[in-house]
Amino acid sequence: MFVTYPAYFYYSKQDAVHFFVTFPDFNLSATQGTDVADAMYMASDWLGINVADLVEHERALPTPSAMGELSLTDNPFFNDDADLRSSFDATQSFVSMVGVNIDSYLNQSQPIKKTLTIPKWANDRGKKLHINFSETLTEAIANLPNPHSLQK
Repeated sequence: MFVTYPAYFYYSKQDAVHFFVTFPDFNLSATQGTDVADAMYMASDWLGINVADLVEHERALPTPSAMGELSLTDNPFFNDDADLRSSFDATQSFVSMVGVNIDSYLNQSQPIKKTLTIPKWANDRGKKLHINFSETLTEAIANLPNPHSLQK
């Protein structure tokens, strides 16, 4: 399952690790990187670990913020951090989407053999269309709403 979330990438040449990264849609999210490539890698890894944890514990994933509504300087995280406000370089800081395929982060991604029953017409049609039944079922289940988020 591939997910994307926006992240703030704050640059400061004063720090040994130049990029500080935080996700507006996750509480207490933070990672860092020495350069853009390292910061992107670390952000993707942070996202994979934390989204997989939410999935494994059947918690709802946050709705990603709209990129057009995000500001490097007009957000609670930035406003609450005096050190960041005084040291960041606006010309090299940016907001970007970060993506990750969480399958490799999930402990439950090991295939398990399942036997299921489907109508003959569905089997015939699936074979004609060269459908991978296991992949199709896995994707369909992954895209179902979280049962806990449906309870009122």
